[in-house]
Amino acid sequence: STLLFKERPLGRDLLADIAAAGVDSAELTDYHPGFSYEDPASFRSLGATLRDLGLDFNSLHAHLESFDRECDLAGLEPVRQRLTQEAYRRAVDAVEQLGGGILLTHDIRIPEPPVDAAAAEGGHERKRDAFLRNLGTLADYAADRGVRLALENTGRGYTREPERLVALMRDLDRGNVGVCIDTGHRNLAGDPVEALRVIGDHLITLHIHDNHGEKDEHLLPGMGEISWPGITGALRDIGYGGVFLYELARPEFLPPLRTNFEELWR
Repeated sequence: STLLFKERPLGRDLLADIAAAGVDSAELTDYHPGFSYEDPASFRSLGATLRDLGLDFNSLHAHLESFDRECDLAGLEPVRQRLTQEAYRRAVDAVEQLGGGILLTHDIRIPEPPVDAAAAEGGHERKRDAFLRNLGTLADYAADRGVRLALENTGRGYTREPERLVALMRDLDRGNVGVCIDTGHRNLAGDPVEALRVIGDHLITLHIHDNHGEKDEHLLPGMGEISWPGITGALRDIGYGGVFLYELARPEFLPPLRTNFEELWR
């Protein structure tokens, strides 16, 4: 993931540094200075740069709420739904211009399920139903453009539990929508190894990083407390065939990344 260089503009120099470290596939984030979804030509150029450097484009990690807090896939109001669809369609178009791949988000504002009648007023079912309708509409738009969508687990809130993501996949029933398991996020809420087994064949991409179970540190595997033999064993067992995608926080983690990967798989 280009997250480890989020202070730099997203361009050839940054991507060349990633390719030079022996990386085969990249996820772009929208955190970078000057990033805009309003410029289709910039994504065509980035796609050409990736291909020129021999980097596969895996995914675009969208944080559309950070651009506009009104953007909400679980929104109930027609005006908000229209605004959200327009924003996400621009992101889908960006992925198409990059050559096709995955649009990934963890902006899933579904409240916790109610524990009693009074809590039901929080609107869990209404928001969950709206999320499924809005995501379904977006998934149909994306499918026509060769784009897949991935929902990522979070360290807290509704999507901290992998079973809830599986239920969303079941109820949505779209072939171009899957799940990203973020190992660091899951380690804040439960066992990432078991989460991978729960998600099973819904898994289409990963965010790989480590922590000590207390905060989202985005460390290299082995620097925290996650069981990496457990992670790699679970990925083998569920037949995962996607990218082993590191989402690290600091540039100094890039040079040892390839060696880290090879050691994990040995």
